[in-house]
Amino acid sequence: MVWGRLGAVAGAALLAVGGVGCGGGTGVAPDAGAADSGTSPTGGDGGTPLSTSGCADLFDQDKVRTYSIEMDPVEWQKMVDEFNNIAPLLTDANWGTYHPAVLHVDGETVSDAAIKLHGQSSWYQTVMFDGARAKMQFEVSFDEADSTKRFHGLSQLIFDMPRNDWTFMHDRLAHAWLRQTGILSTCAASARVELNGSYYGLFVAEEDYTGRVVEQFFPDGDLWKGGWLPKTNKRTANQARMDTFWAASDLASVSAIVDIEGSMVSWAAEALLNSGDSYYGGSHNFLLYDQGAKGFVFLPQDTDGTFDYLVLFDLPGAHNHPVFWWEGRAMPAPAPGPHWVIVMSDAGWRKKYAEAIAALLDRWDPAQFRGRIDSWSQQIAADIAADPHTWAAAGDVTRAMAAARDVVEDRPEYLRSFVACERDGVGEDRDGDGFKWCDDCRDDDPAVHLGAPERCNGVDDNCNFTVDEACQ
Repeated sequence: MVWGRLGAVAGAALLAVGGVGCGGGTGVAPDAGAADSGTSPTGGDGGTPLSTSGCADLFDQDKVRTYSIEMDPVEWQKMVDEFNNIAPLLTDANWGTYHPAVLHVDGETVSDAAIKLHGQSSWYQTVMFDGARAKMQFEVSFDEADSTKRFHGLSQLIFDMPRNDWTFMHDRLAHAWLRQTGILSTCAASARVELNGSYYGLFVAEEDYTGRVVEQFFPDGDLWKGGWLPKTNKRTANQARMDTFWAASDLASVSAIVDIEGSMVSWAAEALLNSGDSYYGGSHNFLLYDQGAKGFVFLPQDTDGTFDYLVLFDLPGAHNHPVFWWEGRAMPAPAPGPHWVIVMSDAGWRKKYAEAIAALLDRWDPAQFRGRIDSWSQQIAADIAADPHTWAAAGDVTRAMAAARDVVEDRPEYLRSFVACERDGVGEDRDGDGFKWCDDCRDDDPAVHLGAPERCNGVDDNCNFTVDEACQ
């Protein structure tokens, strides 16, 4: 997980206004998954082959590879010291530096690899709460010494495993479905990591969002992480257009710089994945791809807070609202992104959002998800049990797996009721304020709804996640 930085953008009140037409973008590359028809021999999902769709062979789903990393003891201690110095994480400073390392996998050796720490909020949490079991996450780079060097076509491997993922495969499950659906995402597979001869832990190994990944889905445009860090064209990325993106403060200016209809495909996908830490559900983890005249399109990034996450760690679990996802949360939720607030204030765009969800519901197969969960959980069970840095007891893992199996069935059913309410007007208005539940952040209070007067009462009366803004 990464907090990221949202930039300074003027907030906009959520007001129910008339519908607006949309452009022809989809946000999904046409036949993106057809770049390579190769499949894993077993797929690991109960007999249904899983297309690797242009993935490197390191991401075959039929085995858990062991990556053995060697570091000089002095360099290792430097990284340990960085890991325990969490002050930079709270200031958005440039945390983590690369250290020389040697990587071994499947009899191959990369002698000039480099390794650094990965994550931000998950890094902070494990240091604060896990003591000797605190688990580092890593980025291993192959092109630090030579910018042209690749390993199995990759410039970098990320070993991701935040403490909130008790299934140990949120990213693996999410990325497989996103790529299968044709939405830009990296390849991912479970992986064991050894450090200086000892088993360190189980991770999900992922490639970075580099030009190689982008080229499978889009032309070679600018890809931005969180709206501030260019991931492609790093020296030539158009900062002026990004400044325009952050300056957008109403629907007209957002529409001029954002491919809203295309972005809704990503937001709908994140809603289906029940994400609690992406642009839907968190607002800070997202990618933006610059399509030129068509505008920026939002793309998924950071899917480790998906499936069972909101069931085990928060409320309301599988019934997290598709629009007002911050309401009903047991823990304080991040503020929604300013562009989300502006777009979802519009009744026409909310219906378009429901249409995007409906389209992806047709591509969601609960049986396939359950098969993957069952097969992959068996595949990694021994590695979880032996992990010296796991934060979850055996019972926690079992409970998370069961919750994930339930969510892949319950979540789409709940979203079908949202689509029926938003698109067809079939839904309750339990508090009688004139707003059906799908358009109401609090359907138990008639004084709280879209466009309601904001009173000085400590309540978000107009459903824009800003409390008492009229009183400030």
